[in-house]
Amino acid sequence: MLKKLLGKLALPSIDEAARKAFKDGDTVFAYKFHPSPSPRNQDGDIAKAIMSVEEIGWTLVSQEHQGEGLQRFVSLTFRRTDRAPAS
Repeated sequence: MLKKLLGKLALPSIDEAARKAFKDGDTVFAYKFHPSPSPRNQDGDIAKAIMSVEEIGWTLVSQEHQGEGLQRFVSLTFRRTDRAPAS
């Protein structure tokens, strides 16, 4: 039961969130990317994350590094492109 609850509370990976936003018809997608080498973190490599989101049909328009230490993250903002998403 606890495992099921934690699964619901977990943040989706960046490509899961981007795919949902694209499917919902959003024109802008923003995401707080928390880089971490932890095996539990689905988003460990920012370059791979950006590439996977752009393959869905988004174009990176802004990235801003914020915070320090364990509180560091990168705010990523993408704009929808005209091409169809990759399957």
